[in-house]
Amino acid sequence: MKRGFLILVTLPWAAAAVAGQMVDRPVNLARNGRTPHVNYMTECQGCHLPDGSGMAGKVPAMKGEISRFLTVEGGRQFLIQVPGAANSKLSDADLAAVMNWIITTMGKPAAGTFTPYTPEEVASYRAHSLQDVATVRGRLVSRFAVQEPPTGATSSR
Repeated sequence: MKRGFLILVTLPWAAAAVAGQMVDRPVNLARNGRTPHVNYMTECQGCHLPDGSGMAGKVPAMKGEISRFLTVEGGRQFLIQVPGAANSKLSDADLAAVMNWIITTMGKPAAGTFTPYTPEEVASYRAHSLQDVATVRGRLVSRFAVQEPPTGATSSR
């Protein structure tokens, strides 16, 4: 019985491997076993939406906007200290990975301008919570270079 079950369970996997149809396991799995994209889907997209466009007047857009925070002093810290990130159930390593994914896929920073977050950096920023998120965000946004957001980006400032 056990042998028959084992054959039944492993046969499809073995056949797919022989046929060259096995999908490699992602090498960038987070510590919780999920990719940064899956962590985004489970932890962030409920408010920021699948494409990062946010909800005008309620939830800020990340798409085309998030990298702008990296251009002003305090912006890098702010991205980790916002309540959704700082209070996330993700570990520091998983939060670093998802933020790096968000910034590189939705923010599209200029080549060579983004230094990925480390788990240690995330831990240090999480240790200092924001008291007035809207005021801090407004101050940072007012420092953005005067420029139009990239084509197709929406802003909820």
